Amino acid sequence: MATSKKQLSVPAADAAFVFVGKVVKAKAATMERLASDNTAIVHVDRVVSAPEMFKALGGQQVTARFKKASDIQRGKSMTFFANGWIFGESVAVDVVAIAAADEAPVAASMVRSANTAASDAVLRERLDSAETVVAGRVASVAKSDKGPTHISEHDPNWHEATVVVDEVVKGKKGTKQVTVLFPRSDDVRWHQVPKYGPGEQGVWLLQPGQKQKTRGIPPKQLAAVPSGDVLTTLHPCDFLPLHELERVKALAGK
Repeated sequence: MATSKKQLSVPAADAAFVFVGKVVKAKAATMERLASDNTAIVHVDRVVSAPEMFKALGGQQVTARFKKASDIQRGKSMTFFANGWIFGESVAVDVVAIAAADEAPVAASMVRSANTAASDAVLRERLDSAETVVAGRVASVAKSDKGPTHISEHDPNWHEATVVVDEVVKGKKGTKQVTVLFPRSDDVRWHQVPKYGPGEQGVWLLQPGQKQKTRGIPPKQLAAVPSGDVLTTLHPCDFLPLHELERVKALAGK
């Protein structure tokens, strides 16, 4: 019986790795001491949706751990919904759900929808936390005099970008420019935090320093933010390309 889109939506939301494959050996594993009644060696015929670490697994064998031994069907082509379990000389995954092989296109669509929904939920949270949301361009960048001059080998090297505002999505209407505090350091603690240069365009979700929502921000980053009225963009969603403006406005209810 075909699996409905509604039935697929739950495993799609819970699975990072979706692939079409076949069980080649039950009660077995590609790594020592993993074999049990509910594991199997599965040949990955085709990757449907996966993070970078799983994309090269097409044509390879992995260990799959199933919720129930009765779910293991040797030799039958199936769509597997899974998450990472163990990474070593081989890869082992936890199977969240299985579906018919011909459901793979539907599964791919469901995964994309689930990923979009999850991304939108994070962006909404950052919008709620933001003091000001603007679209514009960086006019200038200068060294900041806020905060200590040196913290540790992880010194953020705080700089300030002056952004000329083209449109206000959230905040005081008529705002002409804003100042964004950002770490210019490429140290491992800071290398993923957005950094700005003159002429850069985009959408800024400006967060109120240490008063912002903390989910997704490492505590040591937040602790290094100078106290007082500063606006930062520490979270990956706090600065977006200009083409994301309409999405931001839609999620903000504009």
